[in-house]
Amino acid sequence: MKWFGRGQMQGDLAKHSPSRAEFLAEQKQRLYWAALMITGDANSAELSIVNAGGLAETDNFEFRDWLVRWGRSATARVAVSAVRSSIQETAAQYTGCTCLHGAHVLLAPDQIQNLYDLDPCEVIPRLDILARSVLVLYGCDRASISECALLLNVPRQMVLAAYCRALQWYRKFAAPVAEIRQARSSRLFLVRHDSDGVPVWDSQSSTA
Repeated sequence: MKWFGRGQMQGDLAKHSPSRAEFLAEQKQRLYWAALMITGDANSAELSIVNAGGLAETDNFEFRDWLVRWGRSATARVAVSAVRSSIQETAAQYTGCTCLHGAHVLLAPDQIQNLYDLDPCEVIPRLDILARSVLVLYGCDRASISECALLLNVPRQMVLAAYCRALQWYRKFAAPVAEIRQARSSRLFLVRHDSDGVPVWDSQSSTA
């Protein structure tokens, strides 16, 4: 599978090249985040992470880039396999669903970062497992709709409908993070919902 845009990956590599250990730690964290978003279970997420230890052993950007993309693709496949029955059960809810707007845009880098900054435990109860999987695979990791359909073993129209649901959730629930992050750079967590159901975010760490 030709997943994960090379330009974004190479940007990550260039940004983190001064410290291979730091880069490897961040990649492991992102693999865990993706696996937890897909599986919804911490133990399954841990078991889904594919070891890409070669990241810490090479200074070759091209090879490290390939390892990153391979690690993300392989971890996603393992995570999906771990919850395949749940995905199939959820897919039945999308029978007959169609997408009306047709704008299946990939998430922008800042939107992806907003997702990474969220605690997955706040996302999991609000998005079903198919919508979360498509959000990670297509929206963040740049798999095509056809590749998502093949991996998830669901029809393309269900993938599109699930992504539509994920985008609607993002715009309503997660997008406010972008505004808050302009003023506060620490990790954000959902505190409560106001009387209109709008999420209120806060940080676990205080600012200096």
